[in-house]
Amino acid sequence: MKVEWINPFIRAANHVLGEMISFENPQLGRIEMEEKPYTTAEVTAMLGVSGVLSGSVLLGMTKDVAEQIVERMVGEPVDIGEVLGESALGEVVNMISGSALRFLEAAGYSCSITPPVVIRGKGAVISTLERQRLVVPIQFPTAELQLSVALRQA
Repeated sequence: MKVEWINPFIRAANHVLGEMISFENPQLGRIEMEEKPYTTAEVTAMLGVSGVLSGSVLLGMTKDVAEQIVERMVGEPVDIGEVLGESALGEVVNMISGSALRFLEAAGYSCSITPPVVIRGKGAVISTLERQRLVVPIQFPTAELQLSVALRQA
């Protein structure tokens, strides 16, 4: 997987989480290649990418962080297991991916995204169809998320 494919997602995640969700001072952790088919996150928001590039984008976090994000979006505490909580969290990964696809489109990679899915449960097996995932930890003073991107040229 090419770094030029993940940079738009990093840029978009920093914008959406920093400016729209109000998590301040994002710090990127070390980018790593993940080959295991499972996630260690308690909550994962995921969507598919198709077009010139195909694959998946995942945003993993603890349940507490998911609820912080949802509360900041909705303006009040909402259980992540409720429809409103899942919808708000799905919208976050949707905004990140939609923004990243605009950057990819400008670089000549025309793609579209599927509706998001929210998966709850640590250790859930999420297959990226033998695509390696680049995992980027994004750390904020009060939260940490893992952005995973698994793309290949179609």
